[in-house]
Amino acid sequence: MSLHHWIRATFFCVLIAPFLGAMASAQEPPAWKMDALHLKNGARIEGLLIETTPAGYRFRQVIRKSGSPTITGTEDYSNSEVESVEALKDAERAELIRKLADLDKQRQLFLASLKQLDQGGPPSAIEGLILKPVFWPENALSKESDPNGWAFDSKYFELRTNLREPLAVLMALQLEEIFGACAHVIPARISGKPTSILVWSDRAGFIQATAKRNASLAHPAVFDPATNRILAGTELAQFEAEGISIRNYHVGQLALLSQRETEISKAMGGRIPAEFQDLFAKSRREIREAEARNDRTIRQARQHLLQVLNHEAIHAYLINWVFPPTTQPLPRWLNEGLAQAFETAFIEAGELRADWPDPKRLAAVRNLLAVNHFPSLKRTLSTAPDHFLVLTAQAAAERESSREAYLSSWILTYYLLFEKRLLPGSKLDEYLTELAASRDPIGAFEKWTGEPLDRFELGLRQWIGKLRPDGTSASETPPATR
Repeated sequence: MSLHHWIRATFFCVLIAPFLGAMASAQEPPAWKMDALHLKNGARIEGLLIETTPAGYRFRQVIRKSGSPTITGTEDYSNSEVESVEALKDAERAELIRKLADLDKQRQLFLASLKQLDQGGPPSAIEGLILKPVFWPENALSKESDPNGWAFDSKYFELRTNLREPLAVLMALQLEEIFGACAHVIPARISGKPTSILVWSDRAGFIQATAKRNASLAHPAVFDPATNRILAGTELAQFEAEGISIRNYHVGQLALLSQRETEISKAMGGRIPAEFQDLFAKSRREIREAEARNDRTIRQARQHLLQVLNHEAIHAYLINWVFPPTTQPLPRWLNEGLAQAFETAFIEAGELRADWPDPKRLAAVRNLLAVNHFPSLKRTLSTAPDHFLVLTAQAAAERESSREAYLSSWILTYYLLFEKRLLPGSKLDEYLTELAASRDPIGAFEKWTGEPLDRFELGLRQWIGKLRPDGTSASETPPATR
């Protein structure tokens, strides 16, 4: 096998995966039809047959495992190794080629974007994602300075931010992916309008702006359906500035260490005593560890920002393009549940994959169940929209009520998505119609699921106890790696 293909694939999994998202079967990713090689040793290799030669086959293996990004690698197989070939039809092969090409392009764009973030590079390196310099909205009347923000317009959104250009490019790329993937899973039904997305480079500017709009101050981002706006704030600019300062300090410390080593070596006739060698090694190790912590903090801040934008973008897409509030509104618990199910998912070739539960949320749900604080299903279905809000940053009761509302909505939606398979589809439409007509959240839900509420709730709680990190249940056989 060509080793560099696997190295590149693994590098992508480690570096890019935190920025991507997903929705599929709880047991395995969305099925792709693929060619297959049956080897004489009994193995079955799935992927794309690239070429048949007199000596054998060139094959791009595709591994899709629950909870992991898709990995591909190209290898040559000799005739002596292959028992038989299971080939796709022409139309199916064309579709697989398209998906792999989309996957390759997506990853190349993200890699180029991350390279710009960490190493710098010309904007032209990001194909199709050239941003326009604009005056930042809060300073739109200023004519004395150069443009201090960036803009990117798409079918589904209009991004404006005063973060530095590489971060703006990364956000634009991620937003293009999440809106497009949502449209793939739940096709648009109405002709919506692009959502205005404003991202501040500092929390203070964001808080000031949201205060003017009477938005929730305790959340990192908000979507306002009335104005079709997403407002978000981040501390990324501060983290990056601090990171540069720390890195420069470390460069100076390393230079000083080298100078001291040279001085001691000269004083000791070219020899450095063992105790000094240990001291220098320890100092360099501590600097490397500090650098790693610093880089990790910045990566986590980037990841958090992208997940927050994913969450709000899903709200915007559902309301603007699928379920208009005036004619077919989603209940708040389902709206929030879908946004949470999507926000941490992978996006691959336009498909959403969430084939495993978010481990932090699952642990929090189980903790609530253990202390008997998990909301009843009746309460979840009847939760008023304001139960999700935290309007006062110091209100502990508000924060806990909001946390419980989000967690119960998430696990219920995940259960309906992957265990009951009731989302999306015609049954959801029937539920929304019944809910709007009867205004009876319990009766409409029971009609939708075909179960009395108490029996459904018992099944949900039992399933939570059996749910594995890979999305399977303890009563099932875990999926095999393909």
